[in-house]
Amino acid sequence: MCPPSCAVRRFGLALEVDALGQVSPISFEVGERNEQHSLQSILRGGGVDVTVRIDELGLPYDPSSGALDRADLYQLITAWRNRARPDDVDAKLYALFTSSLISDNGEPLFGIMFDAAGREGFAVAPRTTERFFGKHEPEPDTIATLQLRTFVHELLHALNRNHSDAVSMGDHRLTLEAPTRCISDTAQSDWSLRERPLMELSPDTIRFFQTAARQDVLPGVGNSPFKHHRVSPTECEEARMRFAAVDHPSLWSSITARVRNLLSMTAASAAQVNEESSDPQVQIRVQTQTAAYPLGYPIAVRVHVKNSGDEALPLVGRLNPAYGILLVETRREDQPQWQVLQPLTWFEPSSDEEAMLAPQAATEETVPIYFGEDGWTFVEPGDYALRVRLKLTEDSEVESPTVHVRVEAPRTDEDRAALQPLLDENGELDRAIGRLLGFGGRIGKPEDLQELERVSERYGHTAIGAALQLTLLSQRLRRPIDPQTGLRPAPDFADARALLDDTCTDSGVAALTSDLLEQRPEGLPDSMRRRIETEAIAWDGRRSSTAASTVPTYSDTRLSAWGPSIHFCWNDAELRGRVRTGVAKLARQLRSMQPARIVLVGHGDASGFCRFNDALALRRAQAVRQALISAGVQGARITPVSLGERRPTDFSANETAYQANRRVEILIEDPERVIDSSNLEQLVPMCEAQPEPLTSANRAVEPRR
Repeated sequence: MCPPSCAVRRFGLALEVDALGQVSPISFEVGERNEQHSLQSILRGGGVDVTVRIDELGLPYDPSSGALDRADLYQLITAWRNRARPDDVDAKLYALFTSSLISDNGEPLFGIMFDAAGREGFAVAPRTTERFFGKHEPEPDTIATLQLRTFVHELLHALNRNHSDAVSMGDHRLTLEAPTRCISDTAQSDWSLRERPLMELSPDTIRFFQTAARQDVLPGVGNSPFKHHRVSPTECEEARMRFAAVDHPSLWSSITARVRNLLSMTAASAAQVNEESSDPQVQIRVQTQTAAYPLGYPIAVRVHVKNSGDEALPLVGRLNPAYGILLVETRREDQPQWQVLQPLTWFEPSSDEEAMLAPQAATEETVPIYFGEDGWTFVEPGDYALRVRLKLTEDSEVESPTVHVRVEAPRTDEDRAALQPLLDENGELDRAIGRLLGFGGRIGKPEDLQELERVSERYGHTAIGAALQLTLLSQRLRRPIDPQTGLRPAPDFADARALLDDTCTDSGVAALTSDLLEQRPEGLPDSMRRRIETEAIAWDGRRSSTAASTVPTYSDTRLSAWGPSIHFCWNDAELRGRVRTGVAKLARQLRSMQPARIVLVGHGDASGFCRFNDALALRRAQAVRQALISAGVQGARITPVSLGERRPTDFSANETAYQANRRVEILIEDPERVIDSSNLEQLVPMCEAQPEPLTSANRAVEPRR
């Protein structure tokens, strides 16, 4: 491979640098232990010339606004970045120095590339490096070297280089592509260096810069997006397994022993490591709604992972595609090619300590697939297949079973009216609106949200109108920073509470709503903090309208749907007329079958408030349980649970859909025999006409279900 000394100049980059007020730019030339390094010399080693222009030092920023996230960066960059590119360079990059950075879930970051599509900019937080390493690395030269390392590391991401491009060089130090945590011993915010930073590019990166196509290297709209999907949970260990030059196979044993030693294992156990180490063992499955989603609706999937191996893995909180370990792929059912859904941005976690999943333990996360370069995923109706792939090591991954998603065009006038503001002049989902929704409504100007607020107010009883409340809730809880003043308006908790009461139109939206609250628990009033729930509560059945205990329902592979669905009138939990007679017949069949378990899942429609619907759906399940017991079914085998309005069979805003959604479904565990009940007719009562659907304008009236 070509060493830095033989690389020829191939590209020229212009780098515009801004800094927030009270944040000083780092030094682009550092020296430590008689080693001199500069930004220019490091990149020149790969054939890339970088011209730095310090533009704005002192962009408005008020410390009370707190750490910045990707939406804040978007606001600042949109306002302050110069778009013009010098004539004598091949591409332009933008870099911003900030006081502190956080991911969407509030995790501190050393740096972030905030534009995964165009790869045109990144931000770094030098003070985070000082804070994390200051106790054990007090030397200013060491801190300066680490700050430059972070800067170059993020710049390499903008040039399409990844963690998996890092290698261990001859002195066992990792190259610049490796994240900071791979060269450190970490304990929350108390970090120390495991090795002196090696300020060199890997041979693979040099070769890439010298030979790859321009669109794969250079940033810019229309060029290749960031290829982040090769990351794995064990990337630090894997990087140390990759040597730049292994002269003899016998080196393998010593390399492995060194890796184990670096991972704090004893020398005795390290000497006994087999040359063939086993890959991590993980089980993965996904869950989505079974009903057809309306076009424009924020679809989410539940990703459940179990560590079935013998070693802990950093997977907790790492199942969002923005971390690069997990890929979400979709395709049209009539098309063979899978498409990877690219996140809007990519987060590089600072530490794996809090993310370790113990052997035989499980974790889950609800993943929004409502993202991508334009903010949208499914831009047109149709039948889609969806799967996720989890990268375990450089050479192995685990794939979930495929699930199927149907996206339908709205079927009622009100559903179509709710969707219309989200469309462009060609009737397709609007790119600007998609990006606004992808950033949780936290970019742009206040007037950009006015149309979405109008839809939520006027059509809040529709699936799309109600789901838009998730975006509005995000915006109310963490207001976008004003790039002209650097001030973040205070949260609007009053409006957020009102939105929170009715943001549960399906399990995915309910889980994402709880995630929003969990991301900023320290600033929430107690009444809102108590609304934080687990992923399981959003997706599985509640045994009580107040307790947090859940019972797996549709996610439990031991349970099978059985019998017809049992339906109810609005605001009612009573079994009426032919429904009661039909339940008695079902009881006779269940007595003859004697299943090990019977789970009764209560449901409601989308009108009314979430908590009211949770309680009403549970009363419906309890009513069916009591009727079964009265007909001779053993009560000890029956568990009534509620899913409220979180699992509709029809998202439409009309009485036909409401009637279909007000139901109880029977799940049974009977591994030996299951009676085919597919031909059984639904048990539907005769009901009086339902009142007008509740909208935001008449929500003061008691919810009717």
